[in-house]
Amino acid sequence: MEDYKKKLEVQLKQLNSLIKQSNKNIAKYKDIGNGQIHISRCRGNWQYYYIDKALGKRQYMGATQEKTIRKYIQKDYELTLNKKLMELQKRLQKFVSVYDINEITDVYDNLPEGRKKYVVPLIESDDMYIERWLEQHPGNQNTYPQKGLYQTNHGEMVRSKSEKIIADALAKYKVPYQYESMIELGYSTVYPDFVALNLRTRKTIYWEHLGMTSDIEYAVKNFKKIQDYEKYGYWQGRDLIITIESLEEPIDVKLVEEKIREFLL
Repeated sequence: MEDYKKKLEVQLKQLNSLIKQSNKNIAKYKDIGNGQIHISRCRGNWQYYYIDKALGKRQYMGATQEKTIRKYIQKDYELTLNKKLMELQKRLQKFVSVYDINEITDVYDNLPEGRKKYVVPLIESDDMYIERWLEQHPGNQNTYPQKGLYQTNHGEMVRSKSEKIIADALAKYKVPYQYESMIELGYSTVYPDFVALNLRTRKTIYWEHLGMTSDIEYAVKNFKKIQDYEKYGYWQGRDLIITIESLEEPIDVKLVEEKIREFLL
């Protein structure tokens, strides 16, 4: 189950920033009086009156006093908004301080082993989910005769140095993955270079590395494959990660890690 604490903390920072700006806006009106503007409707027209509650006075304000009217009404808005922002900030601070989504899975994780064996948890633990996910996405399904030449840090053999770079980067960030799993795109069977799991969102992401884009025939073939991915609902940036290299531009390791952080953590 996704942990929203970081998103809530981002929201809290945004509220803090808004409160800071709101306080600055209110300070602009410190020199005007504490009165308020009363508005009424007469024969289809708005009429504005300045109300001084301390003196019990009510003064009509005409079109020549529009700037003054604007200041008082804006001040009222700023004060009302500031109060609402402060209320939201207080509520969110309290909620974030006690929010821990792991309490749900802890109920199962903290059971004695003798009880655990008879319980089907409402939400699988991360380890249980990873185990099942790996079974559902078996690797090394490609029957292409060329054997892998490069061994990754996880021990599997891959076909290129660039694939080893990607695999080792996934392992570095502890992202569960399989090499050359299988997926059906319509009537075609495709073997993505990698299938990886975003454990936080429990979303499956496919990864294709286009390693010989300098070769026109290879490039055309693989661009068609990318189109097929999207045709059958696997969108780049959502379900599909693409990395590209050519003879002139080798794989960018930093970019690989950036994509892992963006889509898989």
